[in-house]
Amino acid sequence: MPQFHKFSYNFNAGELSPFLVSRTDLKKYDEGCQQLENFIILPYGGVIRRPGTQFIGYAKYPNKACRLVGFNFSVTTNFILEFGHLYVRFWTNGVQVMDPAMPTNPLEKPTPYPESELREIQYCQINDLMYLVHPSHPPQKLSRLADDNWTFGELSFKWPPLLDENIKAININMTAASGNINMHATEAIWSADDVGSTWQIGHNMAGATQTWIEVPLNATSSDSTTIRVRGPWSFTTYGTWSGEIRIVRTIYSTGVSEIIRTYHNTVDGQRNVSTTGTENEDCSLKLSFITGGTAGSSNPIGRLEFSNAKVYGLVKITAIIGPQDVSGVVLWGLASAEPTPYWSEGAFSKKLGYPRTVCLHEQRLCFGGTRTKPLAIHGSQVDDYENFQRGALADHAFMFNLSANESNPIQWLIAQQKLLIGTAGDEWSLGAQNEDQALGAGNVKAQKQSNFGSAYLQARVVNEVVLFAQRQRKKLRELTYSFEKDGWVAPDLSILANHISGTGFVEIAFAQQPDAILWCITKDGSLAGMTYERDQNVAGWHRHSTQGTFESVATIYGGDQSDEVWFSVLRYFDGVPYRYIERFDPAFRTTFENEDKDHYWYLDCGKQFTISGGEVTHVAGLSHLEGLIVGILGDGANQPERTVAGGAIELQGPVERMALVRLPYISTVRPMNLNLPMGGGDTMQGRNIRIHRMVARLYKSLSAKFSSNGEEWDEIYFRDRADLMDASPPMFTGDKEVSTGATYSTQQAISVRQDRPFPLCLLAQVLWVDVYGE
Repeated sequence: MPQFHKFSYNFNAGELSPFLVSRTDLKKYDEGCQQLENFIILPYGGVIRRPGTQFIGYAKYPNKACRLVGFNFSVTTNFILEFGHLYVRFWTNGVQVMDPAMPTNPLEKPTPYPESELREIQYCQINDLMYLVHPSHPPQKLSRLADDNWTFGELSFKWPPLLDENIKAININMTAASGNINMHATEAIWSADDVGSTWQIGHNMAGATQTWIEVPLNATSSDSTTIRVRGPWSFTTYGTWSGEIRIVRTIYSTGVSEIIRTYHNTVDGQRNVSTTGTENEDCSLKLSFITGGTAGSSNPIGRLEFSNAKVYGLVKITAIIGPQDVSGVVLWGLASAEPTPYWSEGAFSKKLGYPRTVCLHEQRLCFGGTRTKPLAIHGSQVDDYENFQRGALADHAFMFNLSANESNPIQWLIAQQKLLIGTAGDEWSLGAQNEDQALGAGNVKAQKQSNFGSAYLQARVVNEVVLFAQRQRKKLRELTYSFEKDGWVAPDLSILANHISGTGFVEIAFAQQPDAILWCITKDGSLAGMTYERDQNVAGWHRHSTQGTFESVATIYGGDQSDEVWFSVLRYFDGVPYRYIERFDPAFRTTFENEDKDHYWYLDCGKQFTISGGEVTHVAGLSHLEGLIVGILGDGANQPERTVAGGAIELQGPVERMALVRLPYISTVRPMNLNLPMGGGDTMQGRNIRIHRMVARLYKSLSAKFSSNGEEWDEIYFRDRADLMDASPPMFTGDKEVSTGATYSTQQAISVRQDRPFPLCLLAQVLWVDVYGE
């Protein structure tokens, strides 16, 4: 009877698909697991038990779901935003932010988002601001003024995104150039859904075609008329003159005037001026001449010319009178009340739809996709995020439509070296045509990179690549640049674990520390993690369960050891739903490395109680676990489970330092069925084998069980004869050898599990195997 031994030192392929139980030819087979539940893959090869969750507080509504969003102002100032049915609340440093005006009430701001729309919200944060979009609502802006002072409301654009200018022979007449006005169109262009929309109205500069102003440079001081300017201009003087000429600018939005240029000429008057400038804001310019006391040659003049022949204002529609007539209010003064064919419809409205996604790219705020323009991208002016006024300059706003074969809506935008775009049918990159110049209206190039199609789910930047869910939400793809292809590729990161997405991914969040893990919520309420270190060829999946349903996940910066991973969890007690705000214990790696038993946190939805003033056996304050069986860790030792009654429990034995009371969970790792080459090209598959002995190589672990069939579990003993019987034994690092008692079968693996409130870190397995027959 041949005997073999197998050394398994690497589990970082994670939990593999049931379809791969026979794919022993795959390298990942020997690194994978049939089950990896409530364990985290370490990039070094082993697995470590996940931390338990801390009970932080209750969501506002027990009978309505909420969504969590991370808000990082800095590595030391961060918040979790709780978006629920028509509200947002705030959490920081493990507690809820309270309203300073009513300190017993949580700080809360109203939002337009009902429960059914929460998962479709996409957002972009810039310092203390967050811009949020949803296809059914105008863009919103969340502002942090102080930790307990926030504002939330509809984004008021300095200049809104617009559709292209009217090219039809349709004029709009205005009753006035400012204030409350009526507008009449020569054809039917308005409907009830235009209420609230903003329209740009243009007129030729200074009436008909005048795009210049002049001032005489003679013996009398004088001022020119004003001209409304935005964009490039040129100024020239002609003739012989003496004195001083000034260019005076008045900012339209503020009314502030200042002298921006001054030129002098001496008595001989032989020097003339030729210069140019650019106005990035809507303003008026005029020329002011101060005589030098001596008349020059006949008719000397100063002349300023503006290259743009039109000036624009904005009108917000407040009421519909009919398909050709509306009432409105002027937001930005019109140049004239004269009829004009130069008008543009606002890109975002109830009639046209609102953007689906938003991001910051190359110092521009970018919106993507509406119901009627699903492939349109609007980019703001550079460093002026709420100004979408287009113009001829490179830093002006732009609108670009992807020229795709199909009209599949934009699902997400991500800023990398180029703007990466996921649509429902394909993935694109958008960048500058001339890479020596900035992306802008006259310098843009879009290229299709793949045609997998994206789900309407905000993508994430992870270690310099983009991870996104494919259209059906069953696959997670990695969009990364390939030097061989000289383009972007999107391999499937879930192909070896196709079951992990369940009925589909609905949320994803990324934690960088202590290990890079993408956390994913599935539609059926499961939590999946993917440890991701591409440089080390690690992209392994692990599943996580609790006594309830994971509904939302978000991450924020944490302390030196770990980023914080927060959850909204639905739990039922006696058939009644409760929704909790919880987080993984952020100090779990510190307490693990320090072997700090008093602070171990390997139970869910738990509270920690510091004992002072002597021993106690009664622990109260557990109303959130009423009626449930809870696990107990007292002074670092496991105690028998108890049922919470009246918000309290009685301990079996007294504790004097620390008690932790929470919901127990089980962590299980079961490697793939044993696979060993037998020489001569023969295989072990299909043979009757028996694993009769196992060595588990452990690190800082305490308590574990093993099983050869996944049903009957035996102890791996950690207590030594020298250990005190009334105290918790020390943590163990090294090898634990056991006889398995396994019988012969064609499929063999040894599972290891932890069901007590202690850590377990499995680095490797060594198996001794008998093979029946030749």
